[in-house]
Amino acid sequence: MIFNASVSAAWTCAISLTCGITSIAAAEGSARGIVNLRDGGGQKDAEILSESSDGIEIQVTAAAASHTQFVRWDQIRSIDGGAADPLRLRRLETGEALWRGRTRLGRGDLKGARECFVAAAQKIEADAQLSRMMAAQGIAQTASVASGEWVRSLEAALAVSTLRGRIALPESWVPGLDPVDHDGGLILAVAPAWMDGDSARQAQDILAATADRARRENDLGLAQINSDAARIAAADAGLAKPPGTTQRESKVAPSDASLAGSHPVATNAARSAAKNGARLIALWADAVSDDAAIRKKSRASLGQFIKSEDGMLRVWALYAEGRSFAMESEPDDVRRGVGKMLLVPAAYGLEMPRLAEAALAQSAIALARIGDDQSAVILRRIQSEYQAESSERVGARQIKQEGD
Repeated sequence: MIFNASVSAAWTCAISLTCGITSIAAAEGSARGIVNLRDGGGQKDAEILSESSDGIEIQVTAAAASHTQFVRWDQIRSIDGGAADPLRLRRLETGEALWRGRTRLGRGDLKGARECFVAAAQKIEADAQLSRMMAAQGIAQTASVASGEWVRSLEAALAVSTLRGRIALPESWVPGLDPVDHDGGLILAVAPAWMDGDSARQAQDILAATADRARRENDLGLAQINSDAARIAAADAGLAKPPGTTQRESKVAPSDASLAGSHPVATNAARSAAKNGARLIALWADAVSDDAAIRKKSRASLGQFIKSEDGMLRVWALYAEGRSFAMESEPDDVRRGVGKMLLVPAAYGLEMPRLAEAALAQSAIALARIGDDQSAVILRRIQSEYQAESSERVGARQIKQEGD
C-alpha cells in the first residue's frame, strides 16, 4: 500500500507553484546552482533558498529584479553546482518517476503510468505532501487497468477527495485531465463497490486500518470517509457493521483551515463539493447498515439527494438506494432495489464500469436470496459478458496508445 503511518498528516497540505513558500524545510544555508527543468522549461541560474521532500524554493534574478519560485521535483531534470547529495539524488529519482507517470498518463498509457506512480509512491518520503498527492491521484486515475488492486485505487481516491476540500491546489499537473467530479469532490470512476465477499472483506480490513491511522494523526475527515467506505465494503462482504449515525468523526474534527496549515485554503466551491461527496458516502454506508431503521432513514435522504442533484454524483446515490432496498426481506423491496441498481449498467456503464458491474453482481446475489434463481443466473451471465467487454475495451485502448 502507498499509505504509511504518517500518511494522514502528509495529506493535510499542498504547495503553491506560483508563489514563494517559507514553510518547507530549509536547507543548510543557500547556494547558487543551475536548475535544469523538464517539459521545455529550460534552465534557471538561481539561488536555492530551501529544499524539501516536495521540491526546492529558488530565487531568480532577471533585469535587476528578483522573485522566488517553488519548483516540484517532477519538474526538475537535474541541478548543477555543489556536491552531489545522496538525499537530493533520491528526490530527483522520485521526481523522475512522477514525471514519467504524468507524461504517460497525459498520452493515455494508463498501465505504464500506473507502474510509474506506484514506484514513485514507494520512494516518497513520509513528510512529502504534494508529491504524495500526485502519486495517489495517478494511482486513482489508472484504476481501470488494475481491477485486482481496487482497494489501493479507492484508498488513494478518498485521500485525494479529502485534500481537495482543504487546499487550493495548483493548476492540473496533467493538462486537460481532471478526474474529480466538481459537484462532489470525488473520483466517480473509482467507486466503493465490490462484486464478491472475499475482495470486499479484504477491502474492509484495509480501509478500517487506514481510518485508524488517520484518526491517530488527528485527521478525522480522512478517518471518517475511510471508515464509511469500510462499512460499505463490510456490507458487500456480509459482515456485521456498527450503526452509522451514532458517532461522527466530523463532530470533533479540526477545521479544514487548520489542517491546511500555512497554505492557501480551498475555495468555497471546492470545500462545499468535498462535504457533499463525504455526505453521500456516509449516507451510502448508513443505507447498507444492519439496522433497518437506519437503512430506511438513509434511503429517504438519498431520495432527496437524487432529486436535488443534476450531475453524475446522483448515479452513486441511485446505486446506494437500490443496494439498500435489496437488503430488505420483502421480495417487492428487493426487486425495487434491483431495478434501481440495474439503471447503472443500462445508462452509465461506459462512465462508471466498476459501479455497473457491481450493480449486476449485487442484483444477482439479491435475487438469488429471494429464490429467483433463474433471473440471478441471467444477470451473472450478463455480468460475465460485461466484464469481458470492459476488459477488451481497456486492452484495445492500451494497445492503441502503445502504437501511437
